[in-house]
Amino acid sequence: MIRRLVVVAGAAIALSGCGPTTTASWNMNETTGRTMNDSVGNHDGTASASVLFNQAGRNGSRAYAFNGTDSIVRVPHAADLNPGTGDFSFGAAVNFTELPPPSNWDVIRKGVDGNAGGYYKLEVFLGVSGGARARCFFRDGDGTQISVVRGTGLSDGQWHLLTCSRTGGNVSIKVDGGTSSNPVTGLGSIANTAELTVGAQLPGGDFFKGRIDDAQVST
Repeated sequence: MIRRLVVVAGAAIALSGCGPTTTASWNMNETTGRTMNDSVGNHDGTASASVLFNQAGRNGSRAYAFNGTDSIVRVPHAADLNPGTGDFSFGAAVNFTELPPPSNWDVIRKGVDGNAGGYYKLEVFLGVSGGARARCFFRDGDGTQISVVRGTGLSDGQWHLLTCSRTGGNVSIKVDGGTSSNPVTGLGSIANTAELTVGAQLPGGDFFKGRIDDAQVST
């Protein structure tokens, strides 16, 4: 098996035309309970007790707060959350004021390293210049890995909309509407049986500290 690692910095592309349709959309406007409701499909999630609902969100809406220690939302596996070989996108809005640790903080992901079928994730991390950046990471079932990076100084207490995409020959990241594009080839099928998580990974780790709003997956 040949394993390749391709890293593209500063890549982004706008979705247009007949691209993926929204599979799951979590507005995170709930004020009580533990259920993160999917407004377009049947992908409701369950929040851990430490996730705080009814926090100030973007554009006057509500959001969830994650404590950086044990907060996580878990969405059961569903086949339509897997992109296979097709175009797809996923992302969320984030607001945080502390710098991530040397590892990273997960925003949204489906699967982890070692899962058969690969995985995808969006994370924020500490860049070499000392500022917080965003990264999209894709790994297919054959072990090919691609990551794309964009943004700087994201820990400014402002809302930042982050979107990861695969569109044709491009793997991309968009931060607050900033758009650029680089062609990347070689990423195959991503299809696992893992849960989708928001704010951390399973079985635990990379816990996000701050607020997350408007998470979405389109396949």
